[in-house]
Amino acid sequence: MIATFDIAAPHVLRNPYAVLSEIRRSSAVCKLMPTGFLGVGRYADVLRVLQNSQHFSNSGYSAGMPPALRDPERAGGSIVQSDPPRHGKLRSLVTKAFTPRTVTQLEPRIRQIAHELVDAVVGKGEFELVRDITNPLPMIVIAELLGVGADRRGDFKRWSDDMVSSLSLVRSGNVAQVMASTQEFYAYFGGVLEERRRDPKGDLISLLIQAEVDGARLTPREVLGFANTLLIAGNETTTSLIGNTLATLTDHPEVLAEVQANPSLIPNLVEEVLRYESPAQCIFRLTTADVEVGGELIPQGTVVLPLLASANRDESRFPDPDRFDIHRDTKGHLAFGMDIHFCLGAPLARLEAKVMLEVMLSRLKDLQRVEQEVTWSPSFFIRSPQHLRMRARA
Repeated sequence: MIATFDIAAPHVLRNPYAVLSEIRRSSAVCKLMPTGFLGVGRYADVLRVLQNSQHFSNSGYSAGMPPALRDPERAGGSIVQSDPPRHGKLRSLVTKAFTPRTVTQLEPRIRQIAHELVDAVVGKGEFELVRDITNPLPMIVIAELLGVGADRRGDFKRWSDDMVSSLSLVRSGNVAQVMASTQEFYAYFGGVLEERRRDPKGDLISLLIQAEVDGARLTPREVLGFANTLLIAGNETTTSLIGNTLATLTDHPEVLAEVQANPSLIPNLVEEVLRYESPAQCIFRLTTADVEVGGELIPQGTVVLPLLASANRDESRFPDPDRFDIHRDTKGHLAFGMDIHFCLGAPLARLEAKVMLEVMLSRLKDLQRVEQEVTWSPSFFIRSPQHLRMRARA
């Protein structure tokens, strides 16, 4: 009989790593309440699930949502919810527009935004990290990338937050509000798409419309699906990554001092935070047939959660995994997934985090948390500070 764990318990949401350790010790597969979904927590098993798209379908993302929010029509346009061979076609077309060069060219603008955000807090003594830094940076970057006007940024963030809340696993959120935000998003970007068809610009929507591989192009639904993916993943992952980094650094002042003295360590820092405090704690899969994991038989049609945060703290893969060590070899961490579904936005998230940390750590001295405890978001899906008051001097 597999073990059952309550992932909605307040102590788990504050610090999930003790229960993730129990999950790894108990069995290869466990039941996660209140969802009833099955969790897989050992590194080797998580990796096996991620690499087996034949038996573990990405349609699990839809299955993980409240029934009222499942929309087969929109899911059909999503690269995240697609499987081979269609996934390969979508990824080839999207990467034609969303290239490494596109991301690299964003660095000067990201650095400018980072300095503007720090300008607004420097000299204040205290600031609220999430409101002042981690929310605005990715929101502005993704909005500009998609050609969203500054006047719609508030809507942009609201749509993202509402849609992510539908996957929290411990609360369904306001279903009517999520549906309204989803409809607003598709209505707005449907209009943008039509405008860009008539009059292409230099933004990503225009590039996605024009992308072509072997005579194939993205359909309007597929363009909107990728814009939706980028809205959610591009905002939430980077917000979480930067917030988790500052929360962890203020728990380890000796590491903060070391990185401020040697900024070349920032890329190592980012990778260790991705492993140690993974922004996406899990992802969603749906079994397409009866399949065995670690000796446990999982029936067809079961929602399975590969627990990325657990795999990234597995003793068999990362020695002394609960120790924060920016000098460790983090190769193989699963924070951005693995294999064909490896996160397309990973280079952008890494770049934004690197630039923001370079600017903050060079301009803000004696960084400290005002409150001893971090207020974490009430989600088992995304690990991110909900509020984090900090103090610093210029």
